[in-house]
Amino acid sequence: MTTTSSPRRADIDSFYTCRYPDQFQINWRAFYESAERRTDAVRERWLHKLDVAYGLENPRQRLDVYFPRQAATSAPVVLFLHGGGFREGDPALYGFLAEPFLERGVIFASAGYRLAPETYLPETFQDAEAVVRFCLSEFGTGPLYLAGHSAGGILTAQIGVQHGDLLAAAIPISGVYDFRDYGDFFADDSQRSVASPLLSITAPAPRWLVAYGSLENRPNYGVDSRRLVEALRQHGATADFLELDGLDHCAAVEALADESSPLFQAVERLIFQPISS
Repeated sequence: MTTTSSPRRADIDSFYTCRYPDQFQINWRAFYESAERRTDAVRERWLHKLDVAYGLENPRQRLDVYFPRQAATSAPVVLFLHGGGFREGDPALYGFLAEPFLERGVIFASAGYRLAPETYLPETFQDAEAVVRFCLSEFGTGPLYLAGHSAGGILTAQIGVQHGDLLAAAIPISGVYDFRDYGDFFADDSQRSVASPLLSITAPAPRWLVAYGSLENRPNYGVDSRRLVEALRQHGATADFLELDGLDHCAAVEALADESSPLFQAVERLIFQPISS
C-alpha cells in the first residue's frame, strides 16, 4: 500500500523518565514495542498520513490518520487519544488500533497532545478540543466518535461532557473522572474540581460507552466509570457501562483492536446502529 508519509517510529526509551514502576504491574516496554511493530504492519497495508499538525508548532500537537480503501466523504471518524499519565505516550504507537475500523470503512486518527511538565490539567483539555475541531473540519462530513484510554479517557470524558455537540459519541476507557482526592496532573490544586469530568457536565454528548478492565489496579476506575454513567443518564444522555472481564489496564486498550472483544463490538454497535434502536 502506498503511503502519504514514511513510517515514523516513537522514541520508546524517552517514555521511562517519568514512569512510576510500582503503579502498574505491567511490562510497559513490552507493550510499547509490540504496539510499534503492530502499527508498522498496519501502515504497510493501509493508506495513512503521519504527523498532521492540528495546533501550533508544538511537536506534540500532531495526529496520524489512517484511511479505509474506499472512504466516503460521510465516513465515520474515530479519533483516539492515547494514555500515559499525561507524561508519556505517542500517537505513533496506536495505529494498530485502526485496522478493524478501517475494514469497516471508518477513518481512524491517533492524536497526541502536550505533556507534563510542559502542560498540566486543565490546560491539556485545550489540545483535545482543538484536535476534535480539526478533525471535524478536515475529514469529510461523517460523524465523529471520540475515544481515549487512561489519560486519553480523561480527555475524552471532559470534551464529551462540555462539548458534546461536537461528537456523535464519547468512548472513555480506563479513566478516573473525579480528581478532588486523586491524581498528580495539576500545577495548581485549585483546578482539581474544574478538571473533573464528573463535576463538569454541562453539554454532554448524546451517546456514551464508558469502559474499564475488571483487573484495573485502582478502585477509582470502576467506581468513577459507574458514577460517570449514572451522572450522564441524569443529564439525558444515553450512556452504557462496560466492565471488561479479566482485562488489566494494558489489555483494556488492546481490546479496541480485537474485533472479537466486547469492547470493539460495543463500539461497532455505537457507530453503526441508529440511536433509536
